[in-house]
Amino acid sequence: MRDIRIHAYAYLLMQPLVTPLDVRPATGLLKALADDNRLRIVSLLARGELCVCHIASALELSQPNVSQHLVVLKSAGVVEGERRGSWIYYRLLGEQDPVRARILRAVLDGCADLEAATDDRRRLAATKGGVSCE
Repeated sequence: MRDIRIHAYAYLLMQPLVTPLDVRPATGLLKALADDNRLRIVSLLARGELCVCHIASALELSQPNVSQHLVVLKSAGVVEGERRGSWIYYRLLGEQDPVRARILRAVLDGCADLEAATDDRRRLAATKGGVSCE
């Protein structure tokens, strides 16, 4: 009986005290969102699919600059793009991870009433009427 207790005790000593948490999905999302322009892009895309040209015009950035930010967001699994002719249309991906979904929702809720987001939406509305991506 004593041998069994010694083996059980030795087994317990070899086990980690705390199971390590995998926070990489959350940190990947937070790193992707840790940029003013990427936050602004995600805020615009929260209202629906947009062409790169509309995003660039609304944010008053160059299309290559917006495209680079979209590459980061796509790599982090935040957005996906679909080519239509010579333009790519982007939309937010439905988040499968519940932690990432809560983080993204909190970020979007926090940005919704910012003056910059309101200005971006106003410029987007004006832009969509005047810029054709076709």
